[in-house]
Amino acid sequence: MLDILREGPGWAVVNKPAGIATERHFQYDTLEARAQVQWTRDNAKRAGFVGIVHRLDRATSGALVLARNKSTLVRLNRSFAARSTTKRYLAVTDRPLPEATGRLHHYLLRNATNKLAVASTRPVAGAKEAILSYRLLREGEGSYLYEVTPVTGRFHQIRCQFAAAGAPIVGDHAYGALRPLRDHCIALHAHRLSFPDPADEDAVIETVAPLPEYWPLPPATE
Repeated sequence: MLDILREGPGWAVVNKPAGIATERHFQYDTLEARAQVQWTRDNAKRAGFVGIVHRLDRATSGALVLARNKSTLVRLNRSFAARSTTKRYLAVTDRPLPEATGRLHHYLLRNATNKLAVASTRPVAGAKEAILSYRLLREGEGSYLYEVTPVTGRFHQIRCQFAAAGAPIVGDHAYGALRPLRDHCIALHAHRLSFPDPADEDAVIETVAPLPEYWPLPPATE
């Protein structure tokens, strides 16, 4: 069953679990496949419509909006393409970034061989500019909890940029993390998502996705 955080006419925001892909892929368990099963009526001649508006990596959890009809998908796609949305992530690392609050600016290339991104601090032919801001929320016992706000939306952006800055995300062995987490999971979570209401673009839908309970959070400070 989908963990639905908020829903309205033609859309739903779900809390995607880490470990499954967003889009349908053959017969593998994916968020799209789960939604299609849940949204297909009994005895229906066609499967329920599932529109993929944006994606989260398989290893990433958190808030993700799905469209339930084509017209809503078109309106949501327009909002996301215009960057009328706000996404805030939480990430845990076992090494600190250079500053408690800052901005990371790289140029990312996608390596087709190992399906990873490569970061450069200078423009490179074919690379795309990647910018994010971050702030340290708390630290302790070898863990650092950051809030991350991407300015651009690139393939593996937060994962690659954090690793390039010396602080790979816990569980993200592909980008150099040493500390393990659950299989196929990393400590990166889409925590807050806001976007214009497809039915009323003057209204904003805001959603908060609870963190997975297995996360290696630093101890809370009093």
